[in-house]
Amino acid sequence: MPDRSSVGGPLRNAACLCFVTACMLATKAQATATVFLELPASPPIVGELFDVQIVANLPNAVLGWGLDFEIAMSDVAATTGVEIGGSWLSIATADGDGLGGVAFPDPVSDQHVVLATISLEALAEGTTELILSDNHLTDLTEGFALEPDGFESVEYVSSNLTVIPEPSVISLLAGLTFIAGVCRERRLRRQSI
Repeated sequence: MPDRSSVGGPLRNAACLCFVTACMLATKAQATATVFLELPASPPIVGELFDVQIVANLPNAVLGWGLDFEIAMSDVAATTGVEIGGSWLSIATADGDGLGGVAFPDPVSDQHVVLATISLEALAEGTTELILSDNHLTDLTEGFALEPDGFESVEYVSSNLTVIPEPSVISLLAGLTFIAGVCRERRLRRQSI
């Protein structure tokens, strides 16, 4: 009886190599969606109203989505409104934040898809983290539902928001610093005489 361990050695090795390569390619094809924030080009000033966009790169066809947006330090900025992006119809969300949409009639798959625009008010000088997340295991209106079924794996990218003081306050501080410097210079001159 022939030894089966040596039968088809090169052919078996080639088949194993093809299988491993196919598995690696299939893994790469299952890309992850990335959701991130686009902040204003310049830092908002205390008292200013401004918008932040929630944007996604969606490699797979998404039927609907829902997520959470949190401002870590609520004394720095506050949400004043939410508008869902043009590719989506707004849906009621279980947590009431309005951050959910459904694609109709066709699912959405593209780069730089605007999910929503959040209107904010800068309340006080400081820096705070803006956090994106979802909890689709307990809140069925959150996550990224795929066509025909299942949920997309998602990488959420949080951002830091810095609110700066009003220009008049900066000018006042600069003026006071200048006056203090002039007074000090005069005092030093009097002491040297």
